[in-house]
Amino acid sequence: MIKQAHKNNISNISTLILDAIHNIANTLTGEDEKSKILETLDSYIMMDINRLSYKNIWLYEIENQTVGLILAYNSNDVKKLDEPILEHLKSKNIFLDSFDKECFENEFYIDTVSVNENFQGKGIAKELFVFIEKKAKELGFEKVSLLVDLENPKALALYEKIGFKKNTILEVSKHQYHHMIKML
Repeated sequence: MIKQAHKNNISNISTLILDAIHNIANTLTGEDEKSKILETLDSYIMMDINRLSYKNIWLYEIENQTVGLILAYNSNDVKKLDEPILEHLKSKNIFLDSFDKECFENEFYIDTVSVNENFQGKGIAKELFVFIEKKAKELGFEKVSLLVDLENPKALALYEKIGFKKNTILEVSKHQYHHMIKML
């Protein structure tokens, strides 16, 4: 079952996000230690406004256990969504004007897709994509986008199989990613 995340029940969300975004989590949190990264991600998830807010997360649950998630938002809102995170980083003496560009205007940007390794290969990611594409259409978007690490051919193959096309290459947190688009 897919449902909207809720700020009072964020169990396992930060772990799933970290599993998907790896070193980008260091950039977003200003932390290097896993426990501190997860703690900071939890605080972001509970906020009403930021890219990692529970409001931008949909969970895939099996028997009341979160086993997957998809996190997506309006690309035109990135500046507003990043302000709380940039403010947090300032409190740690990390001063950034913005984060590396991950998406372009007028996209429903899929920031993170993650499925617990014990539940992979069961079609959960595909169900999450179908759900988010429907959500994007409902919100009036004509395309969804995402990034995939150049060094992750398995994910690239999945995204191409479900209709995403490579658009350009972007650098985020010193790694190269394919920016991919799917027209709805």
